[in-house]
Amino acid sequence: MSLIFVLLLLLESAQGDFRAEDVIKQLNEDLNLQLNIYLNCGDVDELLPRMDMPKVIMETKADDPLPRILGRYSERSLTIACLADNQTLSGIVQLLWGLQYLPILFLLSNPKEFAFERALSQGFLHVLALNLSDGELYTYLPYPTVQIHRLEGISEYQRLTQLKNLQRHAVHITVETMAPRCFHYTDRRGRNVYAGYMYKLLHEFIRVHNGTEVAVLQDMDPIPLDTGLFMFKRGVIDMAPRIIHPLGWVAYYRSHVLFNVNGYIMVPWAEPLPKSLYIVRPFESSVWAVLIGYLLLATIIIRCMRDRTSSLAAIFLQVLQMLLQQSLSTMWHYTQGLRHVLVFLALFTVGFILSTMYQAQLSSSVTTGLYKRQINSFDDLAHTDLKMMMENFDIEFLMNHTKSGVIQPELLNIVLNKSLDEVFYHRKHLNTSYIYQAIEDRLRFELFQQRYLRVPLFKQLPEVFYQVPFFVGMRHGLPYASLFNVYLRRIWESGILLKWEGDAYFEGIFSGEISFHTFTGLQIQVFDMEFYYCTYILLALGWIISGIVFAIERLVCGRHSAAGNK
Repeated sequence: MSLIFVLLLLLESAQGDFRAEDVIKQLNEDLNLQLNIYLNCGDVDELLPRMDMPKVIMETKADDPLPRILGRYSERSLTIACLADNQTLSGIVQLLWGLQYLPILFLLSNPKEFAFERALSQGFLHVLALNLSDGELYTYLPYPTVQIHRLEGISEYQRLTQLKNLQRHAVHITVETMAPRCFHYTDRRGRNVYAGYMYKLLHEFIRVHNGTEVAVLQDMDPIPLDTGLFMFKRGVIDMAPRIIHPLGWVAYYRSHVLFNVNGYIMVPWAEPLPKSLYIVRPFESSVWAVLIGYLLLATIIIRCMRDRTSSLAAIFLQVLQMLLQQSLSTMWHYTQGLRHVLVFLALFTVGFILSTMYQAQLSSSVTTGLYKRQINSFDDLAHTDLKMMMENFDIEFLMNHTKSGVIQPELLNIVLNKSLDEVFYHRKHLNTSYIYQAIEDRLRFELFQQRYLRVPLFKQLPEVFYQVPFFVGMRHGLPYASLFNVYLRRIWESGILLKWEGDAYFEGIFSGEISFHTFTGLQIQVFDMEFYYCTYILLALGWIISGIVFAIERLVCGRHSAAGNK
């Protein structure tokens, strides 16, 4: 085979305008390449003896797939193929997986019979075909139909293969409801309007580059993951406006990865405490215990300072009055000596501080409300009675992470398996009976509904549940993938993508996809009688105890009087 190509090269130098060696050298210099890969070219040294560029020689074999350049060799490479059969083209697809934008040169005896259409279907735009018989060099224009061009120079090849206009070519995208990335609604004129920041990203790309937007699988909303992957493999879907997991890049490939997005868990806000407990909640139980002990200690000290015949109850009431800063019209402390003055100052100071703190805490509690213990971490999730509603794919994802030790295994105990539609419905309507997880843009969109609530219905845990890269899923071999990557990078760097995401939240409100929540159940009524239930209970207990003590005193005094009369 190598002898045949040597003869063809000699014939080329005698008859043609382009020589293979000159074309390769020119491409290496113009594109600043670092590697030449020869595929099915036999003895390259005999074929092209004066090539100094580092090279890799490969042969396609049915039972031995070619290695990928991506991650193995330099991406600044030129692929040179000496055959155009199906096996060679399949080998190039394997070799340039994910790098369809790299240049390819075919050295053929009859380039006019070369299947440029198949090169286009695999996403290869920068293709050259050199006729070794007459030295003619060919490339093609992809849209609106494949047009083969004979080149007069290498510079013309670079100009022709720079894709900038899709020429009304159909771009097939999905339009499933996956707010805020993509959703649809009916406007006032009865038109079906598509919205969402990722949909707008694809829509503007198609519009700016003169393509034709074609929505596929409109009867599926949302599209099941298995169905979407299958349609990607078949080439029914070109791009999808949704965030998906890499999944080994088997069914689809990706655009440039812009950043990592985090997955979070949102949990219901804690339930409010009964209003009757507000009066005892300003201080913790330890503070109340210290305060009661302080009252008793002060009572005993003052009793010891006075004569033993003083009423203990009267002294306790006097101490309580001083602590609560109520005037004692029948007692002038400065007439009782220095010890009484010091005790009064101590009780007054402590009482002033405690009463001020109590009033401030009670006022704050009445204003903001008091709630049961919040769920603040993954550790708290393991001890809650609530269930985390998830669908099958997310449950499998969680199980894999728990096996690898990334996430606490206890979270599996609170998982509730439901369909994707049920998860979406309950999460969008902020059903506080369950816990949910989602990627941060969806959580922000759904929690946007409680923007004007004084007390939110849900809170987002600060711990990251998982991470996935942000990219646009594409089918393998998409010809305009490189063009889209340039567009995507500019949209991201200019901040337009973030602007579209913010607009999607308000458009979700305008469209009715979500709505602002108004909830009156947690409004605080300051003069509600329920606030004073605890006070009434304490007052009733005081009366009962006082009555019992009074009855005991009367009984004891009556017995002492009877004994004295005898």
